[in-house]
Amino acid sequence: MPTRIDHVILAGPDLDALEESFTRMGFYVTGGGEHPHLGTRNRIIILDESYIELLAVADPDRASPALQKFIAGGGGWIGYALQSSDIAAETAAMRARGVDARGPVPGRLVAPDGSARGWGVTMIGADDLWQAAFPLPFLIQHDTTGETHRRELVGAGGIAPHPNGASHLMGVRITCPDVERLAARYQAAFNFAGSFARSQYEGVENVSANFALEGGESIQLSQAPASGMSVRVRVARPTAIEELHWQTAVSVTRATRTLTISIPGVNAEISYTSSR
Repeated sequence: MPTRIDHVILAGPDLDALEESFTRMGFYVTGGGEHPHLGTRNRIIILDESYIELLAVADPDRASPALQKFIAGGGGWIGYALQSSDIAAETAAMRARGVDARGPVPGRLVAPDGSARGWGVTMIGADDLWQAAFPLPFLIQHDTTGETHRRELVGAGGIAPHPNGASHLMGVRITCPDVERLAARYQAAFNFAGSFARSQYEGVENVSANFALEGGESIQLSQAPASGMSVRVRVARPTAIEELHWQTAVSVTRATRTLTISIPGVNAEISYTSSR
């Protein structure tokens, strides 16, 4: 069973613009390169053992039509990956549970300095990675682990603290019209045990589900008319983010304050939680 979220993927038409937005929000953006087999290029934001991947098309002739259509429609969070420590065994177990698991398939990134790193991915229900990254994630197992893997991710750009004090990825939130059906797919695919909550408002029942991972992140499924994805990050110094005035919502508890930000240039939001 996957134990943590490996990375979340934000796709847009202009990689430099995405990098600028996240730099203004107080992140140190680093690493990246080109995926020769996917026709894409990326930049990386390290968050402990997870990361945010900023993604754009590098070669339209090679890039997935599904990805290009998504970006042409405004872009945003196109999906995410769960980390596997034994992707071959987990893929076999998924198939044994009747899941249409396809892989593992090798992947590769080439950095600007010519260095390369690799991984294997297993997708559910599609051979196109970008059709299989949402609403269920794909599985990934990198060729390296630990500090070696972190150094490969950042490449020549190195690792540096985020000015906003970002420390880790807290989780993802998936909205969908039928939470119970999607939760059943998650349970079948990844053998997750989730918790459910039900409420009623003006006679309409709302259902939510939550899957807590061993790595500390959570996957929340929430009922909504439209499908979508958002991401939550823990930060220590949100002042720079607040001063941009990009927030669309603010929620406060006794212990935390959460800002929800609309990311410029794409149809996406990200939430930042800090201690009060």
